Amino acid sequence: MVTRVSGDTVVRRGKDVMFSRLDDELLAIDAEAGYCYSMNETAGLVWDLLASAMTVDAVCARLREEFSVDAGTCAREVTALLESLVDAGLVKVDVVGVG
Repeated sequence: MVTRVSGDTVVRRGKDVMFSRLDDELLAIDAEAGYCYSMNETAGLVWDLLASAMTVDAVCARLREEFSVDAGTCAREVTALLESLVDAGLVKVDVVGVG
């Protein structure tokens, strides 16, 4: 099942996951589920940002400060990443905004 998120969806890390940096990648280990996730530099930055709850739009705004990417591409890529992380149980949706 794919969880849908949008710009005003508030997300944060869903559970304590051990992670380690390896060059430009982040390795996240979910010992409880028995999975290891490899995240590239951009996904690792998203993971870092989600240490506290924030909207998807805020995540994109921060990424656009760091990388040269247009708003539409950023929104599509971040939304896809977050939906996969939510479905894996690594990220939690706190509130879905109305509007």
